Amino acid sequence: MRLTLLHFNDLHGRLDQLPRLFTLIDRQRAAARRAGRAVLILDGGDSSDRNCWESDITKGRANMTLLGAMGVQASVVGNGEALQWGRRALEQLVAAAPFPMLAANLADCADPARLAVPGLQASHLFDLDGFRLGLTSATARYGAGYTRFGYDALDPLPVLRREIESLRAGGAQLILLLSHLGAFPPEDRQSGRVPNEFNDYDAAQACPEIAVIVGGHSHLALETPVKVGETLIVQAGHYGRWLGQLDLEIDDATGRVTAYAGQLHACGDGVPADPTISATLELVREEAARLLDAPVAVARRDFPHTLDAPSPVAGLVAEALRQVCHADLALLFSGFAKRGLAAGPIRRRDLYEALPGSAHVTAAEVSGAQIARMLNRMLASKYRTESFNPHRGEPPLGLPAGSDNVEIDFDLARPAGEQLTACRVDGVALDPARRYRLASTFYTLNDIADDPEYDFVGLEPGQAIEMVRVEDVLWEVVEDWLRARGTV
Repeated sequence: MRLTLLHFNDLHGRLDQLPRLFTLIDRQRAAARRAGRAVLILDGGDSSDRNCWESDITKGRANMTLLGAMGVQASVVGNGEALQWGRRALEQLVAAAPFPMLAANLADCADPARLAVPGLQASHLFDLDGFRLGLTSATARYGAGYTRFGYDALDPLPVLRREIESLRAGGAQLILLLSHLGAFPPEDRQSGRVPNEFNDYDAAQACPEIAVIVGGHSHLALETPVKVGETLIVQAGHYGRWLGQLDLEIDDATGRVTAYAGQLHACGDGVPADPTISATLELVREEAARLLDAPVAVARRDFPHTLDAPSPVAGLVAEALRQVCHADLALLFSGFAKRGLAAGPIRRRDLYEALPGSAHVTAAEVSGAQIARMLNRMLASKYRTESFNPHRGEPPLGLPAGSDNVEIDFDLARPAGEQLTACRVDGVALDPARRYRLASTFYTLNDIADDPEYDFVGLEPGQAIEMVRVEDVLWEVVEDWLRARGTV
């Protein structure tokens, strides 16, 4: 068997890159076939990204349409697919993919023997002109980031051993792993520069039956394959900037790789865009744009966006959260809104542009003292005036904003922890001993007690965070509230 693997990973929503990337795929696939080689086109996960509007508004389905048009034959679920939008969206994404979506260790929390969503596959057996190739999969672990949606990424090693045995029993002559675990060299892990978690190097050492690991997650541009024992590890950088190619010579009788050659093909501006994929991209964008044109409500006045004062549009959002969560009050950073809403008709596009991203709504029973602590920490946060994520061009978070029944007085000249001078709820001073039901976003109201950057409230033993409408993000929750009201 002479086999060519064409692979890419971690597109993260760079859809404009796909017409050029397909030009390379089409070129290298044609050359391989002329040489009598079988070809597999594989995606190493994280094609989706909430910062790409086409990806976000369709919850990754736009990406699957394009990858299908490009001839992708299998993809592994990455955190870009599983971490952002929840279980219902992941099920729809898997159903939309015209190729196998794999993640052998992404399991249902209620029944770990089942995969996370219907249609998801652990492994796939390819018949390449009589040669049986077994492709298994694994994705990185994200703990509570996944379990809040009702699924979890299990320890990959026992899962991989089970799948290898199953594929061998099914007649697989060669085993490949499509991985979104990342590839972190031992020396980097020992130095603490990268996570000390099970990754492609560990899989290669623990499962020598795997001939090739086609990887993603760590965004490595491996010019040539890394060999760990007899296992080859390949990865093609990120953002569609490279197409990876691995040519294998395989002994049909033993299933052993007898020779190999790997390389990366740069996908820069000099690569012409394929017209068919360009046209498909435009169709995908038109469909996504139609979703954004849906009418939502009517604003009787302007709701401007500010960061150096409590933002009126963020106050509107806080009021929505208070009512949706049946809370006594709601608080959030003004910077969770990125722009204001003008008087007149509000379309989904207006709301989406005002509240982009994947913030989730939370609620909890907390004391007045904890609310005061939260407000003081919000006022003292360095991200009040600095970008929270400069790599993505995120603006500062600004000042706290509250629901309609909240008044916040502060003095930023005072020391950190003492800047809140007064807070009134329904006209009554905040009572440190009283219990309040508070609504916010997961950023400020969470159970991440071991990270001071996120520990705003200071939860006590026995206090729990409620994820409100966990399948929906902030703008979707606010959209439904606005739609029910009609006018604001």
